[in-house]
Amino acid sequence: MTKKSKPDIRMITRLVPPSGNLVQGQSEVALHPALVSALSDVINDGLNHYSLFEGVPELRKAVAEKIRRFNKIEVDINRKPYEVIITPGATGALVAIAHTYLTNASMILFEPYYPYHKKILETCNAQADVVELGEDLSLDINQLRKRCRIGKDRKDYPLKAILVCSPTNPTGKVFTREELTAIADCCKEFDLLCISDEVYEHFVLSEQDHISIATLADMRSRTITCNSFSKSWAVSGWRLGYVFGGGELVGPLHNVGNIFYVCTPTPLQHALSRVLMTDENYYVNLRDVYKIKRDILAKALTQVGFTLYDSRSTFYMWARIPERFDDSETLNNFLIEKAKVAGVPGTAFTDGIIGEKYMRFCFAREEAMLTRAAEQIVDALS
Repeated sequence: MTKKSKPDIRMITRLVPPSGNLVQGQSEVALHPALVSALSDVINDGLNHYSLFEGVPELRKAVAEKIRRFNKIEVDINRKPYEVIITPGATGALVAIAHTYLTNASMILFEPYYPYHKKILETCNAQADVVELGEDLSLDINQLRKRCRIGKDRKDYPLKAILVCSPTNPTGKVFTREELTAIADCCKEFDLLCISDEVYEHFVLSEQDHISIATLADMRSRTITCNSFSKSWAVSGWRLGYVFGGGELVGPLHNVGNIFYVCTPTPLQHALSRVLMTDENYYVNLRDVYKIKRDILAKALTQVGFTLYDSRSTFYMWARIPERFDDSETLNNFLIEKAKVAGVPGTAFTDGIIGEKYMRFCFAREEAMLTRAAEQIVDALS
């Protein structure tokens, strides 16, 4: 029997006009005016050349301040090996981590998972051990410990790490403190590296919803945290991210990253450094705006029969499809044809069949566009 191919997110994007694109996981809101101005100034200042791979000092300093303020973690930008490195998006950090620590090994992912987390492993002959979350997206601690034990004892592709993404792509799940503590306990018991993808940390209903796993007991020394400005500053094409943790873990990433990427775009680093920490209410305002966007889409989807996962996050909507549709790909094709709107079938994010009953919608869009797309969904399904 031929295995059915997974939906291609970028290919789906090509099938709908920009006004109906609830597909791609990127923020398509207007660029912050101060950032636009800063970029113009930077280019005029002639800061357009190579920089060192660890990042320009100005941005590393601003990022360290951000980490202290929002993650409650102190990093020393003057220490070597490096504790914080600016990377070409969070993806650049994850690629460097995989090639430094995971070659010929395996890493646990929680399903539904972000496809690139799995694809990156394939670039260094590593593999994913997929641990399914419950239908309510709860974590079965006993199952996790069992999979850790099996993976550690395996001769081929031994288990080396657990990846935690919270809030999660695609579901928006925010792991609870109890769940994070259980994952941390497994990392310590089985001597595993923890890779924490915190790209969506500011897309939550309240600041207290997000917990950096590195702040839990004895986890600083075994956690590498990845983050990005692609979502929170609506600059996905700029490729600006960062990675931080203990120097003994983060420092070695410099070798691989320097070869693969040379540097993260220099003028864009300088521009962001000039505005990143200048507005103390920036992320508060971001949360307020995205709550409104969340409500717009939630109201429309509920009206036409979707059942929504009640997350604490504000970037993606994970929705069980109406009963009258057999599977999410059929429904998505219907929406493309009738509404000129698309999301992503849940099968893009799962190995099992559960994805057939779910869809992911990204609502990081300008309010007028999102409102119109929501109306088109209602019209098509009413």
